[in-house]
Amino acid sequence: MELIGIFGGTFNPIHNGHLVLAKTVLDTLHCNQIRFIPSAIPPHKAIPAVTARHRANMVQLAIADHPEFILDTCELDRQGPSYTIETLHLLRKRLPDQSLCLIMGQDSYLKLPTWHRWLELLDYCHLLVVHRADAEQKLQLHTEHQNRLVNIAHAAEQFTENAHGFISYLPVTPPDISSTRIREALGQREIASVPGIPDKVLYYIKANHLYQS
Repeated sequence: MELIGIFGGTFNPIHNGHLVLAKTVLDTLHCNQIRFIPSAIPPHKAIPAVTARHRANMVQLAIADHPEFILDTCELDRQGPSYTIETLHLLRKRLPDQSLCLIMGQDSYLKLPTWHRWLELLDYCHLLVVHRADAEQKLQLHTEHQNRLVNIAHAAEQFTENAHGFISYLPVTPPDISSTRIREALGQREIASVPGIPDKVLYYIKANHLYQS
């Protein structure tokens, strides 16, 4: 069964850390592709000042040299908050015979009970929880929540043998890059000197006067 990674986020802007993580997941789980899904109206964050279309354009530029990476604009094409469960419902209709793996960070995982219809997630996908290899913070949800999330996957094969229903953990040491710091840097210094983002994305930001004070 083909395995497709689902990588959602505001990507405000996309940076090299996102690309490194996607490549790590691709290689570790032997995914057939990683779908980058920019959020139009993120439910747990303020709506970004940069439009969803600009953010999607930057994603497309960043992944252009990676054939296994796909831009999916399904959240930009519908009204209302970009609830993950609704995205997964749509993807499951489009990709009925594939195994879907939702990639999320440890912060998101620990806040999972605040997500819209979170208990239904494993009806549509697997969860891959990415956390820092050196983090001391426990990734377990409260017991009553963890018990409701069913099965822990101890091998990548369970992701490809089953279309949905398992959770696994991926310890990584991500690059020290954040979209917040990049936005701050873009607003405070000469734009050509900001590290951490692909050149094509930097040129796009400069051409469209994004993140400028």
